[in-house]
Amino acid sequence: MKKHFLVLLLFVFTASFAQNKNNFKKYYSEKDELEIINVIDRQVKSWNEGNIEGYMAGYWNSDSLRMVSKAGIQYGWDLTLDMYKRNFSGKEAMGALRLKAIKLDFINKDVAFVIGKWEVDSNSVVGGHFVQLWEKIKGKWVITTDYTS
Repeated sequence: MKKHFLVLLLFVFTASFAQNKNNFKKYYSEKDELEIINVIDRQVKSWNEGNIEGYMAGYWNSDSLRMVSKAGIQYGWDLTLDMYKRNFSGKEAMGALRLKAIKLDFINKDVAFVIGKWEVDSNSVVGGHFVQLWEKIKGKWVITTDYTS
């Protein structure tokens, strides 16, 4: 069921992007792109300092935040923070994070779609990709949906 949901989610994103590819340029804003990149940079800095709360500042602080992974779908900022604290109990366990946005497209003036790569170097290097939906809420860019593999 989870796999079907993810396939459907990616299909919907892909189909909507294919139809509106020319619209990405229409909504592009260098200022907004830089704001998103700055949030990502602050997340990396916070993570590498062992500051999970600072890292989480890049996410929408709402019960409606969606985190999707192989474990399933989790809703809520507080539950996500608790999950990170449980899985990474200190700076050493957190390791060194690297995030790289590969593709950033604006769906409209307040919604962006980011595809990227992540790596954490702790006792060994692990990594994968992420797909994020960003929204400008109350003038601030935040991640509202995050799928990490």
